[in-house]
Amino acid sequence: MSFTGFWVVMPVPMSVVEEVAPVLGPPIEDRRTSHSARRAMECWVDGGPDALDVPQLHALAAPYLLDDHLDLLFDVWEAHEKAGPFLKSACRKGYPAVGLAHALGPNRFRALPGWFGNFVLTPEEVRTALPAVEAALTLLPSGRRSAEVRLREVLEEVSAEDADTLLDSLLPTWRRAAAEGQGLIGAQVTPD
Repeated sequence: MSFTGFWVVMPVPMSVVEEVAPVLGPPIEDRRTSHSARRAMECWVDGGPDALDVPQLHALAAPYLLDDHLDLLFDVWEAHEKAGPFLKSACRKGYPAVGLAHALGPNRFRALPGWFGNFVLTPEEVRTALPAVEAALTLLPSGRRSAEVRLREVLEEVSAEDADTLLDSLLPTWRRAAAEGQGLIGAQVTPD
């Protein structure tokens, strides 16, 4: 079966956050707080980066979580894509945020809010999370090379451009949102 997974992280005004939070927030929070997800996350954290195999990591991440809201997400992306740089990554037969999770490892990745790349954050939440996000995403050159190897273990068909986007674009996108007083919407989806 062939599919393409997308991950988009886009700064948006507070009015957009207020509009989409009642729709996108509940499934993200339900997944993040579910007993099964918490247990699987604990196993991943306790066992280190290789504690879960790829199918288990996909199940934990629930990369299809927001697929029922594609129309809303596409409307937001289309309305705000010209407002400035944002993260957009695609991968054939893979889920970009899951690849980043494996690349960073559980301790770094769980510092990111939401659930495996899915989040709706107010400007205040963006600013509050920025130090933890900076710590999680700042990699020394040797760590960056190791992260890229691990990324490709999960995303076998990722292009070099999308691998670079995943490893290098989230932090500047986050900083831009914080500097401009914007919220952030992150969504990993697999459109049909």
